[in-house]
Amino acid sequence: MKIRILSQLISLVLLVLVIALAAGCSTLYKAEQAADQIEDQVEQKVDQAEAAVENQVSPSVVQNAAALTQTEAEEIALLQAGFKADQVTGLRSEFDVDDGIPEYEVEFFQDGWEYDYTIHADTGEVLSYDISND
Repeated sequence: MKIRILSQLISLVLLVLVIALAAGCSTLYKAEQAADQIEDQVEQKVDQAEAAVENQVSPSVVQNAAALTQTEAEEIALLQAGFKADQVTGLRSEFDVDDGIPEYEVEFFQDGWEYDYTIHADTGEVLSYDISND
């Protein structure tokens, strides 16, 4: 899809240049401005199309296709922190898709410290974590 759009973009840019030259455009600067404007418009359309495609797949569908369950993601975060579920409070997790990556955000508390983990929903990899003292 992107190749087709890029091909169309190139065709449009060439068309603008030919029209600008045929119309007696006195400087190439004006033609470049027109081409840049068209390029910006095409990029905006591509971004809108990509966003529309992403929005067609609901997070719940992605979550159902994820290799890990919510409980498994919680267990990974607890293991990484060195705790068991009965040693922490406020254990909660939420599924999210961030930049196309399915992930679980896991949070819990232990002795006044807050633990936040981001676990890849397919691989179980700890993508990030943060420990802060409230």
